[in-house]
Amino acid sequence: MTSSAYVFVEGLEDEPVICGEFRLQSESGIGKFRYGRSYLARKNAFPLDPIHLPLGEDIFTTSLNKGIFGVLADAGADAWGRKLITQLHSTKPKNELEFLIAGASMGVGALSFSLSRHKAKAKQSRNTIGDIDLLISGKNAILNAQNVNDEVRRAFEFGISMGGARPKTVLQHHNEEYLVKLNRPDDLFNVSRVEHATMTMLRELTPNVAKTQLLEGAEDLLMVKRFDRTFNGSESGVSHHFITANSLLVEGKVTEMSGRHWYSYPAFAEYLRRFSARGSDAHELFLRMVFNILIGNTDDHGRNHAMLYDLSSQEWTLSPAYDVLPINNSRQHSLGIGERGREGTLENAMSQCKRFGLSNAKAKHIVNEVKEVAREWRHFMTNAGVGEGDIERLAAVLP
Repeated sequence: MTSSAYVFVEGLEDEPVICGEFRLQSESGIGKFRYGRSYLARKNAFPLDPIHLPLGEDIFTTSLNKGIFGVLADAGADAWGRKLITQLHSTKPKNELEFLIAGASMGVGALSFSLSRHKAKAKQSRNTIGDIDLLISGKNAILNAQNVNDEVRRAFEFGISMGGARPKTVLQHHNEEYLVKLNRPDDLFNVSRVEHATMTMLRELTPNVAKTQLLEGAEDLLMVKRFDRTFNGSESGVSHHFITANSLLVEGKVTEMSGRHWYSYPAFAEYLRRFSARGSDAHELFLRMVFNILIGNTDDHGRNHAMLYDLSSQEWTLSPAYDVLPINNSRQHSLGIGERGREGTLENAMSQCKRFGLSNAKAKHIVNEVKEVAREWRHFMTNAGVGEGDIERLAAVLP
């Protein structure tokens, strides 16, 4: 059973740069990380996590998340990726560290993992738009737990560490890298079209939204342009390190009480005010929170918000918005919103607006702006080609 691995940063040089060593005691669920001296000596060294893993020679320890530091887990497999690993790989991981290594070099952001101190540059997905039929048939086979051929295995290998529970992989289009998200047979509505429409709606309020493109075919697919990669003349390369709000915020077991304090939008806003190079990022997070309340995006957990570290400018910023769509009208959100915890009301949103660096007047102005756009949700859905039946289903989903 694997108990240690080296952590690498992609994008600082042509080849991956060794950053540190991670050790996992599976039986006790204790993880330990230490930066390498060669990494600390670099002028462009940066902390993988400015809160829990600041630069220094200390040995950092965690018992959270089965001993895996949050920022390392961000680069690893989530629900969909774990399904792919266990279904498509002949060798099954025996602990959390082996799951990380199984998806090495394929995840979001700049981190990758290896058992060796030397690591080759990550391979790139060769999927293209011309492979859509293969992706659809392969996705259906995987969801039905059927045997798949090597072509399907290769096509989905690069979706292993992209996070979330929905079927996905990565493709190249016009020399740019895109995440491809696929529908599921048990979806309440055409999620690809609805997410595209919702992201378009949010873009009316802020430009800092991941770019989306709908692919029409036997089934609709959603392409989301990756914001952690850039095209450098010959191929797509790593441009940003990625850490989720979940990794920054989690201090222990998430409870109703923690939603009023440390596992919340306001708590993440305080980190943005502390670390982000953009003074407006905390205000934008407030706008996104209000938007999620009004459209019923209750799946707004900490892994669906993130900070990026630009490897060139060496600055932290709020990532573009991603994974935004209506879920239900329960008004019980995944992240805390205000004094009343996870309750999705505008009153609750206003209750801690000062933690976002906002006066009551400025916060109310943002609320009114979001209201104006949210009222037009049917218009955006229709423009995206969402069917009448799906629009009626959405009417019951939106608060």
